[in-house]
Amino acid sequence: MVSRWLHLARGQVRLRVTGASLTRFLNVCASHELTLRRMRRTAWNELTCFISVEDFRALRRFMGRTGCRVHIAQKAGVPFLAARLRPRTVLWGGFVLFAALCWLMITRVWAIEPHIDPALPRAAVMEALEREGVRIGASKGMNVKQIRWRVMQQVPELSFLSLNISGNRLTIEATGSVMKPEMLDEDAVVKVVATRDGVVEQMNVWQGAPLVRPGDAVAVGDTLVSGLVPPTTETGGYHLTHARGEIMAHTTYDVDTRRALQTEKKTYTGKVKKQYALVFGSHRLNLYFGSGIAGGSCDKIIETKTAWLSDSVVFPVSLVRQTYVYYERQPEAAAAEDAAADMAARVLARLEAGMQGTITGERQSFDERDGAVTLHLQAQAIEQIGAEALDDSVIPETPPAPSEDAP
Repeated sequence: MVSRWLHLARGQVRLRVTGASLTRFLNVCASHELTLRRMRRTAWNELTCFISVEDFRALRRFMGRTGCRVHIAQKAGVPFLAARLRPRTVLWGGFVLFAALCWLMITRVWAIEPHIDPALPRAAVMEALEREGVRIGASKGMNVKQIRWRVMQQVPELSFLSLNISGNRLTIEATGSVMKPEMLDEDAVVKVVATRDGVVEQMNVWQGAPLVRPGDAVAVGDTLVSGLVPPTTETGGYHLTHARGEIMAHTTYDVDTRRALQTEKKTYTGKVKKQYALVFGSHRLNLYFGSGIAGGSCDKIIETKTAWLSDSVVFPVSLVRQTYVYYERQPEAAAAEDAAADMAARVLARLEAGMQGTITGERQSFDERDGAVTLHLQAQAIEQIGAEALDDSVIPETPPAPSEDAP
């Protein structure tokens, strides 16, 4: 099979030889080292065979000595195919264009997939990459390490950046510096203070001197657990420590909120408008007249379909479809009771999400006035209100006075 493909690549001719002196023909071919392949005797004075193009040209010089007539029955191979296609300039031009497109496909970046941390300024990261030449159609031979270093210098919030090229797809991975909460030194003198007004329900003190007890009312900023620990024995003394504790307290939230009863809702008219566009690399060709701004109230849905060969090889051609679904705004009046109930549910969910505890009860009332409803809500909760803060206490120079109950 391999030898046959090699003969086709060089070109071969199928001959039909006729004459009474076939033996003389074969002797001439053998004496001049002309290779005949796949010979077949079809009659006493006729045979067929295959011969290469080079050997056939040499055979033409010795035809007078053979006493036979040679007819070309078939031409096969690349040289004859190329000769037939040579006048077809459009076909050759298409082949050259196809080869150029294949070269562009494998040497350029035609898809960029960014995975950027939401905490980072996405626009700033992409603009910095654009300035360094990272764009659609950029060469795959870009200096990734140098680009990474320059972009991280331009965007200080970046803590990690990677550019991974697979096929003709570029994947960007970017994460930001995580702002760690301020941690107080383990050896610092720390106290536990109240973050909200409330009544202490339960105290779990692991270190430090508690200054309040369950049932005591506290205000914001009051010291609940001190970092100055008094002596526990008659001969002992004061010492400073890092106070730690969990203080559960009953707290109260008072919230007033207002909402209009007359609102608007969407009523879809059934009218749908579609627009199409082709994107070649970073260039867009609109297949519609006018602009992409639709008049009237509508929902705009954009769908992009990109031609791809595999996960890592995509074509630089995308079809964009913009669908406009039109609607009209219709006035809608809500009942005061329903609006108040919805507002109360939202307020309670927001409060509970922002506390280290749970809502234990709530009282609400609402007023309807001037086309709006005002909700007055009071919520009771039990939550952890202790927070650490630096303690400026100092050790007293004089020991504490002896207790009157001491013997």
